[in-house]
Amino acid sequence: MFRPDRAGASFARNRRMLRHLVLLLLLPVSAYADEEGDRLNARTGMYSFAHFVHDATTAGDFNGIAGTDPATCDETVKKGTAAGLKPTDTFDTDDSPMLWRKAPDVCAEYKKMHALAKVIEKLVKPWESITAFASLTRPDGSPDPSVRGDAYRASVEEAKKCVKIIDEAIQAGVKADVKYAPNGNSSETTFTLTEARKKCSDWVSWGTGAAKADDDRAAAEVAALKAKYGKLGITGDRLTYLVKYGYQPVFGKGCGELSGKALKTAPAFYQLGQDDIAWIVYKTEFKGDKQISYTSKRYRKDGNWSCK
Repeated sequence: MFRPDRAGASFARNRRMLRHLVLLLLLPVSAYADEEGDRLNARTGMYSFAHFVHDATTAGDFNGIAGTDPATCDETVKKGTAAGLKPTDTFDTDDSPMLWRKAPDVCAEYKKMHALAKVIEKLVKPWESITAFASLTRPDGSPDPSVRGDAYRASVEEAKKCVKIIDEAIQAGVKADVKYAPNGNSSETTFTLTEARKKCSDWVSWGTGAAKADDDRAAAEVAALKAKYGKLGITGDRLTYLVKYGYQPVFGKGCGELSGKALKTAPAFYQLGQDDIAWIVYKTEFKGDKQISYTSKRYRKDGNWSCK
């Protein structure tokens, strides 16, 4: 006999069974899809690490390496193996497919390149300082006279930092025989750490000599200016001013350029300067050879300026 109450219960029971059956059927598919995705991600990840190593060792390009920890590479290998990648499976590289069993070797090499990349980062500022001043060297190898001794000394300190950074890195086992582009540009000359250290060490010697040469030149200029103005009987603050600014035109009242005895007798010296919006006239007053005041006055750039 047909009983509607039992029919309804049977239908509900069948629905539950059907739902469980669908879930059971879907579970393997879902797990398979997750594992396949993990294998794909692992292969893609290893391609990236292999690519980093390839560019570093063949072109000296270390861009991006310092920012990715080597532990990420090791984790990629673990996930790929856990997802079912076999030693005989492969992943792509810039040269040719590589066996999965070689993936740990890639990570080991990447770890070495990462350590070198960290050192290269530290060398950026010292290297920029050295190359900036080296580019100003005259064709005959002599220092550029426009560079002051203090500037050379500052670059020497950077070169000393370069030597120290490299010595510590090599002592820690960082590879010293892989060439790298100091600024990450494909067109620049590449160096190994050993070669870079030599350049930095050479600059310590050369820059120290260049600084001394400029000191000697500046001392000779000061001596010549003191002798020149001393012949006019100029002493004290007036002499100090002329030694400091004597290589520039010195103006007196009315903005006429002073020379000879007028440098001794003028009650004031004037200098012209400017900023983005105004001319600035600086006035230094003397009583005899003693400075008694220092003032400045601003003038519109679309107008005239005066010395009074």
